[in-house]
Amino acid sequence: MKDRRTLNMTASSEHAAIPMLAAAHRICGFVWDTAQSDKPFASLWLAKAYVVPAGMYGCQVWSSGFLREGDVSRPTLQTLHLNFLKGTLGVKRSAPNWAVLRECAYEPLQFYWFRAAIKFYNGLLSSNSATLKQNLHADLKLVPWAKTSWALDILRAVEGLRSCDTYTQAFLQGLPICYSEPTADLRFINPN
Repeated sequence: MKDRRTLNMTASSEHAAIPMLAAAHRICGFVWDTAQSDKPFASLWLAKAYVVPAGMYGCQVWSSGFLREGDVSRPTLQTLHLNFLKGTLGVKRSAPNWAVLRECAYEPLQFYWFRAAIKFYNGLLSSNSATLKQNLHADLKLVPWAKTSWALDILRAVEGLRSCDTYTQAFLQGLPICYSEPTADLRFINPN
């Protein structure tokens, strides 16, 4: 999912903000209409069911550039998500992001995006489409020379993890990666 005019992944991620905002608006309207505004857990539960999936649409492709450690607050979608959570809790916008995520029992969107990207990679490996497999292997072979590529972004994303070498070797050799192992490492790095 790329912006057709500019081939810019950031523009694609910002385009995904529209359904995310729509989902947040519908939740706020529902909570107001049903007089649930004094029960933030209802909004948080609905957000996990509607807002997070809306922010994940197509993330397997466009989120790869946002998966590096330290990019937690950079994407527009993460900012919108945090603002929704802060509004639900009734705290100031200046409240620390990690505290808001912890209070709501949420992970940063990058956590969900990373899991989706690893599932996508494993899906490409097990695909019955020869074209998809050839594209993946070509992208993996270009990693040493490419300045930007999907595979390079995924490799950069695993750089701070405890088992970085294991994931890197499996990825470069085209072997499946159990997505539960890197996500446990992500929690170790970013204990939100």
